[in-house]
Amino acid sequence: MRTPPGSSDPDQTRRDIQQTRAELGETVAALTAKTDVKTRARTKATTAVGGLRQRVTQASQSAKTKATQLARTMSQKASQRAKPVSQKAQHASAAVRDSAKAGAQNTGKAKSTLVSSARTATTKIGSSVRAKPAPVLAAAGTAATLAVMAYRRRLQK
Repeated sequence: MRTPPGSSDPDQTRRDIQQTRAELGETVAALTAKTDVKTRARTKATTAVGGLRQRVTQASQSAKTKATQLARTMSQKASQRAKPVSQKAQHASAAVRDSAKAGAQNTGKAKSTLVSSARTATTKIGSSVRAKPAPVLAAAGTAATLAVMAYRRRLQK
C-alpha cells in the first residue's frame, strides 16, 4: 500500500520505492522481450523444428509399418505362387526320370551301334594312316604343339 505524499514514515517510503523499482524492472523486462527480435525468432524456429521433428518421426514410423505390412503380404503371395511352380517342377523331374530310364534301356542298343560304327571308323582311319603317314603325323604334331601352348597360357594366368 502506498503512503500519501508527505507522509513521514521512512520505512514505508523505502518499501514503496522497492515495489516501484520491481514493477519498473518487470515492465522493462517485458518491453525488452518484445523488442528482442533475435530471441523471438529463435523461439519460433525452435518450436517449428520441434514440430517438424515430430512429423518426421511419425512419418518414419508410418513408413516402417507400411513396409513391414507390404513385405509380409508379398512374402505370402510369393509362397502361394511358388507352390504350383514347385508341384510342376516335381512333375517335370518325375517325367525326366521316367524318360531317362526309358532312354537308358534304348541306350544299350544305341551304344552297341555307336561302338560298332566307331570301330569301323577306326579301321578306315588306320588303313589311311598306313597308306600316307606323313600328313597324319604333321597334323598330330601341330595338335600337340597347340595343346602345349594352350596349357602354358593357362599356367601363366
